[in-house]
Amino acid sequence: MLETPIKREVENVFIPVGDIARARDWYRDVLGLPVGEILAGHLCCIPMERGAGLLLDQKLTPNDVGASVKRGDYPLFMLATDDVEASLAFMRARGVEVIEYGGRAIQNGHWFAFRDCEGNMLMVCGPAS
Repeated sequence: MLETPIKREVENVFIPVGDIARARDWYRDVLGLPVGEILAGHLCCIPMERGAGLLLDQKLTPNDVGASVKRGDYPLFMLATDDVEASLAFMRARGVEVIEYGGRAIQNGHWFAFRDCEGNMLMVCGPAS
């Protein structure tokens, strides 16, 4: 099997929302989960009992990222890594389309987005540096 710095697990599935507090409360009520903290004013992580968690993101709306951005331009899910730099180098060495924002691939010191062979946007996220 190919050695890769990217873990073979989905860490979170992104759900774009227009109102983070309303969405957090809805998922809490429907799934019977404790209220999660809203992070950076636009994120709420909802851990599930098994499998990937849900990541509500208020910034993933056309009002925030621009009307020209289509729903398919949001990451569908997040893969985990212990080394974001090595993961980025690994993906680039394989010719994977890495998405840059402001001329940089790695954002906030711990994640980057890329497209799979079908054009779907995905994300790799590691510990903050």
